[in-house]
Amino acid sequence: MSGPVRPYVITGGRSRPSREALALESLVSALPEAPEPPDGTLNREHRRILAICRSLLSVAEVAAHLSLPLGVVKVLVGDLWDLRAVQVLPPVPQAERLPTTLLEEVLVGLRQLR
Repeated sequence: MSGPVRPYVITGGRSRPSREALALESLVSALPEAPEPPDGTLNREHRRILAICRSLLSVAEVAAHLSLPLGVVKVLVGDLWDLRAVQVLPPVPQAERLPTTLLEEVLVGLRQLR
């Protein structure tokens, strides 16, 4: 029987990541010094995530690159985070973001420089 692998097979039946702080905007990068677990903990998808995360990618971008559902990627990235194989940078909290009006004023000023 060949065909696509069901998401619950890829995640071992889990539907939620081990860490709640994993948002779709979280940035993921592989840690080069992290040794691979000897017990075969990593599956093919884990290895694919490590391969494409040599530079910072958001969880959503990883899902798009691998053509996997976002929930599946969040579980897999959570596994890698628990194993200390990736670094995860959480998104900037809403309070620390610049107001949209300020960004619009900057854009208007830049357009006037032409």
